[in-house]
Amino acid sequence: MMKATDTCPICTDRDSEKVLWIQCSECKQWFHTQCLKLKEYEVLSIVAYHCRDCSRLKGPSILKRQSKRTRVSVDYVALNEGQTIALDKKSHHHLHSFLELKSVPNIEISSTLTKGFALKMGMERPILIPKAQLDIVGMKLPLDRNKITIDYITECCGANTPVEVMDVISQQGVSPSWKLAQWQEYFNTAQEYRDRIRNVISLEISSVQNLGTSFTRPQMVRDLDLVDKVWDPKDEQERSKVTKYCLMSVKDCFTDFHIDFGGTSVYYYVLKGCKTFLFYPPTDDNLALYTLWCMEPKQNIIWFPEYSKVVNKRKVHPLGGFKVTLQPGDLFIIPSGWIHCVHTPQDSIVFGGNFLTLRDMKMQLKIYDIERVTKVPNKFRFPMFNKVIWLSAWYYSQHKEEMLKDVADDKVLAIEIVDLWIKHLNDHYNLSLSNQVAKRSIPGSIKKPLLFIEDLRKWKESI
Repeated sequence: MMKATDTCPICTDRDSEKVLWIQCSECKQWFHTQCLKLKEYEVLSIVAYHCRDCSRLKGPSILKRQSKRTRVSVDYVALNEGQTIALDKKSHHHLHSFLELKSVPNIEISSTLTKGFALKMGMERPILIPKAQLDIVGMKLPLDRNKITIDYITECCGANTPVEVMDVISQQGVSPSWKLAQWQEYFNTAQEYRDRIRNVISLEISSVQNLGTSFTRPQMVRDLDLVDKVWDPKDEQERSKVTKYCLMSVKDCFTDFHIDFGGTSVYYYVLKGCKTFLFYPPTDDNLALYTLWCMEPKQNIIWFPEYSKVVNKRKVHPLGGFKVTLQPGDLFIIPSGWIHCVHTPQDSIVFGGNFLTLRDMKMQLKIYDIERVTKVPNKFRFPMFNKVIWLSAWYYSQHKEEMLKDVADDKVLAIEIVDLWIKHLNDHYNLSLSNQVAKRSIPGSIKKPLLFIEDLRKWKESI
């Protein structure tokens, strides 16, 4: 009796989900690739597959020859999405400009990290703690950093956990969304077999058993985090989950220029690989140029440092740019409002998170206005930002003695912050009269918002 060649002879689970097949080029027998334990990138490298029996006579499967010549792969996906230039899908089109730029880092380098240190130096420049000693900076990892791999992350989070994957060339989210197991396989695939460059920068892990729950943020971050201070743990709304992210980036990932949502500050700890940042400080001119650039219809193909050539009549130029490269074990603090892009020279895994501070309230409200002007979608803004502003004003009005202490005894800054609260909350209250979302942002503890705003005016005069 002739055996059936269209039935996998080694299949132990004949369910219908096993749809990937490969045929032996000699005996013509078909096999499930899963049953052969062949990954997708391995299948793509095979010219002629030889099954176990045939390989004894014909030798091993024949693989594609790997050319040593550089080859540009045109990104037809990007072209179909409206790009007007042919792109290499193996490299972001701004990467050459990024790598060409030479600079001297303008950062603060320290061996420690405390609230007092941050307030004293004002967090006006990025802070680097090279090879940070975890006990000194008050940070704790769930495991030795060398043991925190993509496989461990997948085990902790669960293989079916949805992840937002970004396509690096288009700088857009991948649709349909991926499961973590799919990302795990992609991340573990050798670079030459990855079809496109993809990135994961928004996997929030604060509630993930072991991975997030056993991870402690740096002490300075916890001491400065405004939401930690003002949010009522009994609130019916859970506080914003932005405190602990796991970022997983493959070689040559590139994230274009941006400002972290809500003007938040960021802590960034490199577990594996390395990262290179290009920064521009949040001067008035730089922020004005950034706002214009964000509103450009073809923003994705305009290199921000050269954007002044497009709007040269305004005589606005980005100034003060510099690059910083982080290595495994480095801890980094990005202050509020800094404009930056990021390149990944090696496959990397990073822990990081966002936090609002009282001292940066002016910048945070400025970035909030920029997000509004540039029409940043709500999903990419700081969650419940306006409620945090109401709660902050309420908290410090009840704990006035803490206000000056948390702005390093800067009375002028304290008055400016209260003045900004008055304006922002008054505008938000007027919006709440016709907008239910805005109305729900006003905390229930503030029974009479207008009376509270009037109390803030009186308090400002007394500072």
